[in-house]
Amino acid sequence: MVVFCFLFLPLGTGGGAEKRPSILGKLGKGDSQTSDQPLHVTSQQLEADNKNQVITFTGDVVAIQGDMKIQAEMAKVYYEKKEEGNEVREIVATGNVKIIQKDRLATGQKAVFSNADQRIVLTGEPKIWQGKDMVSGEKIIVLLEEEKSFVESGPERRVEVILYPKSERQGKGKP
Repeated sequence: MVVFCFLFLPLGTGGGAEKRPSILGKLGKGDSQTSDQPLHVTSQQLEADNKNQVITFTGDVVAIQGDMKIQAEMAKVYYEKKEEGNEVREIVATGNVKIIQKDRLATGQKAVFSNADQRIVLTGEPKIWQGKDMVSGEKIIVLLEEEKSFVESGPERRVEVILYPKSERQGKGKP
């Protein structure tokens, strides 16, 4: 297995050390107030299982917070009950997953966000684009706090990176 370390240009910011940002607010450096904005989720169906502390959204799931948008066929939100309210432990999005913010797009068949260690693992032909630049592999691990990624190859899929010259990324005639 080959592991390629790729600096992930983050998609939004979170709060300070005293405040754990939400997944949507921490994905990058876009909107510094994203984690303070409401999370709006739509789907065809919702099932809340309080006993097992999981909420399952199914059917054309769209989650928006600030300038971040996540789309998937299904998303499970695992949470823990705390005195001050519920805290998200893990989010598992499956089926044609897209994470979109400004000129950045991450895709795959599965995305797992772990709140405790601020990590996203993309699998199922994962790819990340920023503008025209792209990286893909068997698995992409994004360490949000460290602002970097690891892209792993597998027996069927090698790591691939496409980087365009600065002039092509900005478009012809632009500075």
